[in-house]
Amino acid sequence: MRFLFINGPNVNMARFTEPGVEGEIDYNALLDYLDVCCQQMGIEPDFFQSNHEGTLVDIIQQAYYEKVDAIIINPAAYTHTSIAIHDALKAVGIPTVEVHLSNISAREEFRENSYITPACVKTYIGFGFEGYEKAVKHLKKHYCKD
Repeated sequence: MRFLFINGPNVNMARFTEPGVEGEIDYNALLDYLDVCCQQMGIEPDFFQSNHEGTLVDIIQQAYYEKVDAIIINPAAYTHTSIAIHDALKAVGIPTVEVHLSNISAREEFRENSYITPACVKTYIGFGFEGYEKAVKHLKKHYCKD
């Protein structure tokens, strides 16, 4: 089983705080965390990050041709602006879960709308790293049979 993790603009620059972890951790810690989670569940993870909308659309389309089983996407700022990413997710028909590390609804008012949510089977907001793990578990249980 192969899952593609897509992260949008600036996620690679983010520094996070996680419950039970002292100090700040970075994007590489997120990738390490997800790699371990996936290994434990028998999933082969592929990780991709870009700051460019068209590149994110290209990787979503590529996932279709490479027969990826599921997508977990944190579109970051493109959540609120990208009809192109929405359309790409709808076009490929791959089960997708939207994830946001922070509670985007509690931030600026313009972040309350997501163009991505309607193209996804589920959304996890504000769970930190655990949101990605929840997404993997949901997709494996409901959409991907061993």
